[in-house]
Amino acid sequence: MTVLERTGGIGGLWRFEGPGSRGPAYDSLHLNTSARLTGFHDFPMPASYPRYPRHDQVASYLRSYADHKGVTDRVELHTEVEDVSRTSADTWLVTSRDGAGVRRRREFGHVVVATGHHWVPRLPELPGDETFPGRRLHSFDYANPVAHAGRRVVVIGFGNSAADISVELSRVAAKTVLVQRRGVHVVPKTIMGLPIDEIASAPWWARLTFPQQRGLIETLLRLMRGRLADYGLAEPDHRIFGGALTISDELLSRINHGTLTVKPAVDRIEGSVVHFSDGTSEEADDLVYCTGYHIEFPFLPFEWVFEPGGRIALYQRVVSPAQPDLYFAGLIRPFGAITRLVEAQAEWIADLVEGVAVLPPVSAMRREVEQHLTAAAARFGTTRAASMQVDFGTYLAALRKQRGSKVLTTRRS
Repeated sequence: MTVLERTGGIGGLWRFEGPGSRGPAYDSLHLNTSARLTGFHDFPMPASYPRYPRHDQVASYLRSYADHKGVTDRVELHTEVEDVSRTSADTWLVTSRDGAGVRRRREFGHVVVATGHHWVPRLPELPGDETFPGRRLHSFDYANPVAHAGRRVVVIGFGNSAADISVELSRVAAKTVLVQRRGVHVVPKTIMGLPIDEIASAPWWARLTFPQQRGLIETLLRLMRGRLADYGLAEPDHRIFGGALTISDELLSRINHGTLTVKPAVDRIEGSVVHFSDGTSEEADDLVYCTGYHIEFPFLPFEWVFEPGGRIALYQRVVSPAQPDLYFAGLIRPFGAITRLVEAQAEWIADLVEGVAVLPPVSAMRREVEQHLTAAAARFGTTRAASMQVDFGTYLAALRKQRGSKVLTTRRS
């Protein structure tokens, strides 16, 4: 086994090397899921960790896990994959380039893509943004609020990074404006004293029907925080679990305290003035784009990963029907902790590689993909990101079903 890692260390998006380093992590980043459930089954996070560990604690834990599994010495750092293709012998030819620019081509029997989807920053095209004289950066390049102290900052976006960054900027900036293009459900990290991911993975939760789950959370949110419109936020055009959530314990509080102003979509930019769709405007010194990431794999043919419309088309979100020995791990967006789901994906992939488990015919795999995309479109929309959305319990059960009781018995013997 060989692991090719583009960055300089193990830890993925949780690695943060300080100001000047590029990556999804920033100084104040913490888990939004609990340490108890984010740790792997056979290697819990240290008991000394808080409920929601810091980025450096998570990165350290992942490095320790790699040591524990004997993987560390198999990781080639500063190595970027440039191309993955088929050979005449039906193996895989992987072309990579190391930190010195030296290219290497190697053959492998199977390929697992575990890059995630937080590496290619997406920047919107805003009318007039080229006229802005101040600083512009994506959250990929954001480190901490120090450089923005005393300045007027407009944060564009309304996901988890936008919530984190705008909250901490609101403590040091002269003014912080958060731009919300569409309504999103804002959810605290804990409900009824329980981390939301622990609720989503609890046996009692799995016994509820989906309408019951949705109704319970909506009732609790209404009691805890009231209507989002009361905070000046746009109400979502979908019910809870009908799209991605913004998880924050502090966002609504900062709005209530007047240190954070919310505006609708940007209409245009004229010099240092940002005009919004409601006719208001704000002068700004800095623009921070928390606008997400492109989901792409430039080293693979498009049709191996995506359907013609651009949505991700993988059997059980793992296997490429076009190339059934090409696997993906972690290319999902769950309601709950992703770690346990990736762990289940990895176990199934191992079964497939070892020949303990087998895949259904390609026609059956394509039918499952189409059923998933149809359901995802009805519930979440037709975007590429929407095709990655999964429910924790339902998806975990599907992965376990793929392995089956006979498979588990065989692997234990």
